[in-house]
Amino acid sequence: MELFRELPPQKQAYMDFLFQNCTEEVKYYMRLIEVDAAQTLIEAGERCSFIYIILAGKVTGIEWPMRERSYAFKDYGPGDFFGEIECFADMANYRISVRTVSKCRVLTIPAAYYMDWLRQDPDALYIRTKENMRRLVTQTAEARKYLFIESRERLMMYLVRKYEQQSETVLELKQNRNQMCDEIGFSVKTLNRNIKKLEEIQKIKIEKGKILLNEINYIWMKEHLDSYLNG
Repeated sequence: MELFRELPPQKQAYMDFLFQNCTEEVKYYMRLIEVDAAQTLIEAGERCSFIYIILAGKVTGIEWPMRERSYAFKDYGPGDFFGEIECFADMANYRISVRTVSKCRVLTIPAAYYMDWLRQDPDALYIRTKENMRRLVTQTAEARKYLFIESRERLMMYLVRKYEQQSETVLELKQNRNQMCDEIGFSVKTLNRNIKKLEEIQKIKIEKGKILLNEINYIWMKEHLDSYLNG
């Protein structure tokens, strides 16, 4: 399908195979939309009415575990699906929030027509079930690991993600402390304590209240986190 031509070749081939026998209703009701950066694409708790497929750009998943603060747990990009797992589980509402990191092109399909198609297409159902099982196993392990990570390392993970979301050699973090708390899942007191720790060991700089992270310290954080998580 022409819609998938902007995807990387391997993902394009996957989508062409997946949609080769999709129903006329899916073809008729699917829509291509453009969403600006820093917008909420899906809000956790809203009714699960559409399946969203990212064709271009990057988004972040925001987890809302019970009795816990929310936290941004992973970035996603072209070829990733949202809303599908909830439909497979017969859940009425979206389980996670999804926010755009950059400007995105997104394919939307009404959930009812999407699921009707999969019920009729065993090949499509099989490959999407396999993909969703893999994603659930991976996400569950990552989420469990994240919740037990020390607060300093959680802050580093956040800074590394923010660095990788931009194209400059120095990250100038635009989020204020309250926004950071919402995204990481910290209290302001915990956040400020860990910012001070990283500043004391000269891994970040604070200028006019903003956090600066250069390329050298970004690489150091990446290597430290790799050792911390896998050592």
